[in-house]
Amino acid sequence: MIPELETLGDVRILVAGDLMLDEYFYGDVERVSPEAPVPVVKEKHHEKRVGGAGSVVTNLRALGADVVVVGLVGDDDSGRDVLAALESADANVDGVVVSCSARTIRKTRVLAGVQHAGRAQQQILRLDREQIRPLDETEQAAVLGAIETAFDTDPAAVLISDYEKGLLGQEVLRSLIERARSRSIPVLVDPGRSGNWSGYRGAHLICPNRFEASGASGIDFDEAVEKQLEAGELLLDRFDLDHCILTLDRDGITRVSRQGDHRRHPTRVRAVTDVAGAGDMVLTLLGLAVAAGWDIDEACQLANLGAGIEVQKTGVQPVELWELQAARDSLERGSPDLTRTREEMIQIVSTLKADGQVVVFTNGCFDLLHAGHLQLIETARAFGDTLVVGINSDASVSRLKGPERPFLPATERARLLGALACVDHVVVFDQDTPEAILSELLPDVLVKGADYKIDEVVGREVVEAAGGRVELVTLKPGASTTGLIERIRRGARTCPPTPDG
Repeated sequence: MIPELETLGDVRILVAGDLMLDEYFYGDVERVSPEAPVPVVKEKHHEKRVGGAGSVVTNLRALGADVVVVGLVGDDDSGRDVLAALESADANVDGVVVSCSARTIRKTRVLAGVQHAGRAQQQILRLDREQIRPLDETEQAAVLGAIETAFDTDPAAVLISDYEKGLLGQEVLRSLIERARSRSIPVLVDPGRSGNWSGYRGAHLICPNRFEASGASGIDFDEAVEKQLEAGELLLDRFDLDHCILTLDRDGITRVSRQGDHRRHPTRVRAVTDVAGAGDMVLTLLGLAVAAGWDIDEACQLANLGAGIEVQKTGVQPVELWELQAARDSLERGSPDLTRTREEMIQIVSTLKADGQVVVFTNGCFDLLHAGHLQLIETARAFGDTLVVGINSDASVSRLKGPERPFLPATERARLLGALACVDHVVVFDQDTPEAILSELLPDVLVKGADYKIDEVVGREVVEAAGGRVELVTLKPGASTTGLIERIRRGARTCPPTPDG
């Protein structure tokens, strides 16, 4: 069982590793180039994110941890973008060395959809600009000094994110691990792909993926559990580790430990959008949980949840606390609570739209669900990628429907709606109309029943002014909560009698 996430608490974590800039161009493909057999992408928007070890930093900050960063960037525009992104996340960047001779690593990705649908975004190109080399004497001295200063902040854990770009040489790794061990601070490593891991000797744990562990151990284990354990035990002994956490994508996580009480942690099969960032998320959550004093199996279960959420996102993006909480609730209770606060919903919609997803909004009191509600919601979901359902608060329903209403409180109405497969998020608003929340969310599509005329739809002007549209749905005649309540009160039947009468 995963503990309550509030027990993660406020912790300080030192993150050391290769910093880089992730750049994304989003657009649509409408034709093939006349110059060559390649798609022509019409750019819609462009964004930059901090990547590599920086994504571990932003993950941790999104979950409330205090983060101290040790790394290196070049004295260039990309390096300044990386520093700006880390500073905007409120990370401590005093340990980031700016080198006049190094070039900041930059990865540019082009993602495209088809026919302005804003859906089925696919990565069609990645361009890497990097200069892989060991640190020179000046850079190494500066990084070692940054490490010494970083330990003065008294971190609860050290996370090493090694992309093998040159920062984490033997001297730097030895400084990190020896200083941590002398203070009884756990060191967690997301290792490089080469398998040359001697520098990690003495760490608390490493968390290689299937490919990395197989290459480093020389054991092709694939799905054979016995081979996984053999590979993990070999790595434990070779590098003097407490745990080897094998991350096995669809097969979850296998924990191999020096004490011998190995354990497999299965995961739920997910529809994968993008595997980028999954390893960073595993390191983030293992580190956060270990720093907070969770046991290693609780940490592995949390990492499984977070990685499953991450692979459903486009590009490398932080997993928010509410997403982890919803996944935990789903695991514990079987169904997630999809109710979001107004602030959470604003952030979620902003992120979804930045990824090119079409956000649909519909609203109502939904006091006693009936077939008309279901028709509206199912039809609304078909207009886009994500459906947000707004519901009137209890006080709002009473003002609109009378003092006897609602029959069900907002918490129960929200849970019932959230149980529908077609609903992605539910948000409660206190006003009598959704105009205020529409002006904050600015969905791409606003859906209402066709019993409204287009110019009667509240919020139409706001949505259309932001480039969205309104869709009207013709509903089943006579389907209404008020009518249903009246029939119940009269004791009238609404369906044919059964054979038993």
